Amino acid sequence: MNSLRQASLQSLRSLRNTSIQNSTTIAFKQQIRNGHSVRIILTSDLPDGKGYAGEVLSVKSGYARNHLIPLQKALYATPTNFERVGMSDPDLIVETSEEKKMRESMESDEDLKAADFLRHYLRNKTLEIWRMVDVNSPIGSGLGAPIHPGMVDHVNVRDKLGRQLGIDLQDHELVQIYPEPISHALIEEEDVMEDTMQKMEVLKDGEDCKVQIKALGEYAVKIHLKGGQEVGLKLAVRKR
Repeated sequence: MNSLRQASLQSLRSLRNTSIQNSTTIAFKQQIRNGHSVRIILTSDLPDGKGYAGEVLSVKSGYARNHLIPLQKALYATPTNFERVGMSDPDLIVETSEEKKMRESMESDEDLKAADFLRHYLRNKTLEIWRMVDVNSPIGSGLGAPIHPGMVDHVNVRDKLGRQLGIDLQDHELVQIYPEPISHALIEEEDVMEDTMQKMEVLKDGEDCKVQIKALGEYAVKIHLKGGQEVGLKLAVRKR
C-alpha cells in the first residue's frame, strides 16, 4: 500500500509540476557571448552612421569593454539596463495570439488532469484531526461536543493534508471549510459533494477561509487548485 501511495503521489506531483512549467510564456534568448562579441544598447550615436542611440547591437567584446562602456556610449544589454532606459529587448520572445490560445488550452488540459487525479486519490479518504473536548459539556464527547481548548481552521487542514495524506499545496492553492457539519454518508455521492462546494461563499482574491470548527463532527473541505479547478475532501474532527 505504501509503494502504491508513493507512486500515486509522485504522479500527482509530476502533473502539477508540468502544469506550472507550461505556464511559462516568455523567455530571453541566450546572451550572445561566444568569446568575441557582446550585445549592447547604444546610448549615443556612433560616428559614420555605424549605430544610433537606442539600437541594440552585437559588437566586439573588447570594443564594448574598452571604448563604448567607459565613454558612456553604450550599456550592456541586460534586463536591468533595458528597464533603466525604458526599452524592451527586441530579442524577447513573445508568443502570438495563436500560440497563446494553444498554451492556454494545454494548461487547461493539464490543470484538469491534475484535479481529476487528486479527486480520484482523495475519493475514499477522510482527513482526520484530533482535538480535546470540554469535559463539562452536557452532550458528552460524541458528535457535536465542543472542542476545548482551541478550534480547527484552514491552516490546520492545510498542514494535516501534507502530514497525513502527502498533499503539499502551493501558496496560491486555497483550502475552504464548509461552515456546518455534514454527514459523510451523504456526501459520498459525487453530486452531493459538488453541490456542497457550490454552497460555500466565494472567496475574494487573496482572501483566506474564516471558518473555525469548534465542535467534533464530520465536515467537508474544498481545495482550490490552479485553473479554477476544485476538489472536495471529507474532514472528520474526532475526540483525542
